[in-house]
Amino acid sequence: MTLKTFPLLCIGLLALSGCGKDDGASKPKPPVVVAAESAQLVDYTPHLNVLGTVVPLQSVAVRSRVDGQIAAILFSEGASVRAGQPLFRLDDRAARAAVAQAAAALASAEANARQSDADYKRAQSLVASGFISGASIDQKRAAAASGVAAIGGARAALQAAQTTLSYLSINAPVAGRSGEIAFKTGATVKANDTAALVTINQLSPINVRFAVPPAQIQSLRIRLAAGPIQVTALARDSRTAIATGRLVFLDNNVDALNGSVAAKAEFPNARNELWPGGLVDVDVPVGIAQRHVRLPEAAVQTGQDASFVWSVKPDQTAAMTPVQVIGRADGFVWVDGVAPGAKIVTDAIAKLKIGGKVHIKPGKADAAKPDVAKPDATKADAAKSAGTGA
Repeated sequence: MTLKTFPLLCIGLLALSGCGKDDGASKPKPPVVVAAESAQLVDYTPHLNVLGTVVPLQSVAVRSRVDGQIAAILFSEGASVRAGQPLFRLDDRAARAAVAQAAAALASAEANARQSDADYKRAQSLVASGFISGASIDQKRAAAASGVAAIGGARAALQAAQTTLSYLSINAPVAGRSGEIAFKTGATVKANDTAALVTINQLSPINVRFAVPPAQIQSLRIRLAAGPIQVTALARDSRTAIATGRLVFLDNNVDALNGSVAAKAEFPNARNELWPGGLVDVDVPVGIAQRHVRLPEAAVQTGQDASFVWSVKPDQTAAMTPVQVIGRADGFVWVDGVAPGAKIVTDAIAKLKIGGKVHIKPGKADAAKPDVAKPDATKADAAKSAGTGA
């Protein structure tokens, strides 16, 4: 090969190389393989999910009304007690003696009153014949009245002594579960002791107290006006249902610090599922069920201005569709802005571009059922609901 022919050969090789690149660029890109679901209308109820504190319906600190020494403790720590059940017995010997003394005084007063009344009646029969003066009859009348008054005083003293005696038997004011006993047998207690003998918490029924955020107050008020509201208590770790109750209290005052309103739900708690002082998640419906398109969480993306989904157009190209998020629960998102029956991409989203060709994996796209309402997911499994409402 001569030096004259070498440049021509190089030019030819470069031309052939350039032609090869043009042929590759003209080949169309393969469609992106995606999974897609058909958008369907499903009932959605906005729910409030907040932290709640278990509080007893009644919590009573039992104290002695009188001074005395504990003679006997009639229950065990942590035991369930019924209303009126004796808990402590104080030394009652002095009180019983006082009752006996008051009873004797009453009997004496009654005897004196009978004697005074008999003397007055005899004097009345003698005053007409002149055997007794007017001054004497007045004295007899006053003695009879004094005897009646003495009976009233003695009877009141007996009742006071009996009341004091009753205070020496300390009974449970409410039914519930007892706590730790602060005083032991032989200890002296006083009526003004700050420490309680024992505290009794009513466990059945029991309340859960929680705060309603400002954004949900009005919705909850409207929902409460429509009828009773079922409330579910959830375990904080597993999100499983512990107990089901009803909303019984919505405060009439807004907290000036955070704008929330205090609320309480009552639970039967027949098997002590809830314990005073415990923390639970509270699930409360704050609206009426309405039908919206439900999609998997993975299908809804967050853009700079709004949330959106990738939909597949009839010509098998990708389109970006803005949506309004209504609520979330159980791995699903309820949205507006998507027509029922539209095919929505659920995976390989990062590979998509507007107008790009897509291929739906076989068997991944459900047949559109735009007019069939599904059961409310939050009602079907309230134990796992975490929606916050619109």
